[in-house]
Amino acid sequence: MNELAVGSLVVLAAMSVVWTIVLVAVALELRRASWRLQEFIRSVELELKPTMQEAREAVRHLSRAAQGAAEGAERVRGTLAKLEEAGDNIRATTSVIRAVLGSRFIPVASLLVGVRTGVKALWKQYTGRRKVS
Repeated sequence: MNELAVGSLVVLAAMSVVWTIVLVAVALELRRASWRLQEFIRSVELELKPTMQEAREAVRHLSRAAQGAAEGAERVRGTLAKLEEAGDNIRATTSVIRAVLGSRFIPVASLLVGVRTGVKALWKQYTGRRKVS
C-alpha cells in the first residue's frame, strides 16, 4: 500500500504542477486581455467625447432648422390664406361686373368686334385692289 500511496502522491504532485502552469498561463492571458480592454476603452472614450459633442451640435442645428422651417411654413400658410382671400375678392368683383355690365356690355362688345373685323377685311380688300391696278 505504500507504493500505491507514493504513486498517488506523485500523480497529485504532477497534476498540481500542471495545474499551476496552466493557471499561470491563463492568468497571463487574462492580464493581456484586460490590458487590451483598457486600451480599447481609453481609445473609445477619447474618440467618443468629440463624437458626442458633434452629435449635440448637429442636434442643435437640426432643431434650429426645424424651428425655422416651422416659421417659414407658418408664413407660407399666411400668404396662401391672403392669396385665397384675394382670389375670393376678384371672383366677387368679377361677378358684380358681369351682373352690372354683362347684359349690356357683352352684346355691344360683340358688335364692336364684328365691326372691327369687317372694317379690317374691307381695308385689306381695298388696299389689295389699289396695288393691283
